Amino acid sequence: MAEGSTGGTRAGGEAQGDSFTKREKANEDFFIRKQEKEKLLQLKAKLADQQKHLEELSKHIDELAKEGGGEKN
Repeated sequence: MAEGSTGGTRAGGEAQGDSFTKREKANEDFFIRKQEKEKLLQLKAKLADQQKHLEELSKHIDELAKEGGGEKN
């Protein structure tokens, strides 16, 4: 069997393994940040929709109050 085929160190020693490990970790971190950014953008859009809906409900309540549609005790 050739060196490295059984999980031994790569040619070049630990320095090469370290750079590969760092690059792999950087790629994983980039992917995770990208996923989190997409989730945050979706949440921001959903929040904006909810705020718009609340404003519409508030306007509707104000209109009903002006029309005298509220309860009288």
